[in-house]
Amino acid sequence: MSDDDLRKLAELRADMPLFAAQCLKIRDKSEQIIPLVLNRTQRAAHALLEKQKDEKGWVRALILKGRQPGISTYVAARYYHRASMRKGVNVYILAHEQPASDNLFNIVDRYQRNNPLSPHIGASNAKELVFDKLESSYAVATAGTKAGGRSRTTSLFHGSEVAFWANAVDHFAASVQGVPLLPGTEIILESTSAGAGGVFYDKWQEAEAGFGDYIAIFLPWWWSEGPEYRREPEP
Repeated sequence: MSDDDLRKLAELRADMPLFAAQCLKIRDKSEQIIPLVLNRTQRAAHALLEKQKDEKGWVRALILKGRQPGISTYVAARYYHRASMRKGVNVYILAHEQPASDNLFNIVDRYQRNNPLSPHIGASNAKELVFDKLESSYAVATAGTKAGGRSRTTSLFHGSEVAFWANAVDHFAASVQGVPLLPGTEIILESTSAGAGGVFYDKWQEAEAGFGDYIAIFLPWWWSEGPEYRREPEP
């Protein structure tokens, strides 16, 4: 590998948005396979998460969002970037229902299949990729009636649509609280609103009031850059 290649690899390793644009592919809403160039909502989330990481050394964040702004796609890319470019990174994703779990795994599987720098896979199944040479992994599960993840060693945790988790209290105790508060670890819990009640709501109220480790990130629906929330009025 030449010096230029090593320099480029170092740049991609250090810059997640650059890595996403040059190495990752997504299926957009018109069913086209395109590079992942962060949109306004994703850029805003990235800036706030990076700010906390720079200040604390770790990330603990709650994200309240509108429908389909690409936050799950962004977090999947953020964590795939870490797990595929570094050693000893274990990612665990917990979605609210089975179709969502399938979709989240399909996103990262597409990243892996289209990434020109994709790491070697030692084992894989319907819901996990194991990067054996890096000793890293990326797993996706569904938040059912029983809490899972209790025996896993997790570096990066992504909770998707947390306000809609079944048995949320037990999932927090088993999965979320299982991530140690150490440098480099991250917990990102994102959701659309499910009303005034539940664990996500309570955590959000605490974060907005400045209590605890979590920051509250609100991403309004009108930041969407696509046409789905816009319509020209009749004359």
